[in-house]
Amino acid sequence: MSNPIPEEATICPEQRRQWNRAPITDLFPRIPPHALEQILDICLEKNAIYNLSRSKFWNSRRFTSIVVAHVRHAYSDYDKLLRESEVERFDARKRTGQQVWKVLREWCPWNDSNEVLERCWQATLLSPEERDPSWDPMDVDEDSDEDGVAGEDPDDDPMDLD
Repeated sequence: MSNPIPEEATICPEQRRQWNRAPITDLFPRIPPHALEQILDICLEKNAIYNLSRSKFWNSRRFTSIVVAHVRHAYSDYDKLLRESEVERFDARKRTGQQVWKVLREWCPWNDSNEVLERCWQATLLSPEERDPSWDPMDVDEDSDEDGVAGEDPDDDPMDLD
């Protein structure tokens, strides 16, 4: 039986943009159109596409982390701190954390998703050394992600996209 979904290599960029648009706007219903287009560009650059073989929760985590990284760079003083003040990146993340959180809350007002969003955002504020290795920021309950995180490439930490 043939796979009804085309191979990733044959999916044109416009299809990727459209497939990613709905999940991002579901997670961030108040995202401004220009920011959405920038995030869709980032998804193309990172070869990120909604992965049907992974859980909805895993996909949400991936897209949320892309949005968090974009907000950090585009809507806070993060890059300025890194360039001009030569602040270490995790210190810069902590210093700009409230700026980032304010934008994220404007884009994602739903109370039922804010716990996941907040845990994802908080995880980006901690360096890998500060993170408890047994704590998954997306492990809100035992049914959160049936895929778990086992087998993921540790160098491809979705909480650390920049």
